[in-house]
Amino acid sequence: MDKETMRQSFNKFLKMYFDSCREVYESLDYKELTGKQFAYLRQIDEQGEITMGDLASAFDLSKPTVTEMVRKFDDTGMIQKRRCQSDGRVFFISLTEKGKLLANTNKLESERAVEKIFDKLTAAELATLKSIFDKFGKE
Repeated sequence: MDKETMRQSFNKFLKMYFDSCREVYESLDYKELTGKQFAYLRQIDEQGEITMGDLASAFDLSKPTVTEMVRKFDDTGMIQKRRCQSDGRVFFISLTEKGKLLANTNKLESERAVEKIFDKLTAAELATLKSIFDKFGKE
């Protein structure tokens, strides 16, 4: 087998994967997150609740930049804000259910792709593919 034939076959696999990703975003009624937005959501998800100042510090961003990003997340229903009882200037940010889903889209994307793989392959082919995938994890 030549490398060009392998490249073409690999591109078919990638197309299936990226189509799965698009389907996940469409099912969530959201276009797509940028890498930075995804990182911000993941940070909020990992913390459970975080102040805007702590989020700014975590990404070395200015508070106005974080304020604008939080406003966009709030407008799209991804986060909820809660004012601090002891300091009214401070807001705590946490994710809504939609925000949590979007923060974990990488898992949803791979789950959708695996469903498609299971639909196309036999049990023996699945075992072979798993073995091949596992070889890449050993590098």
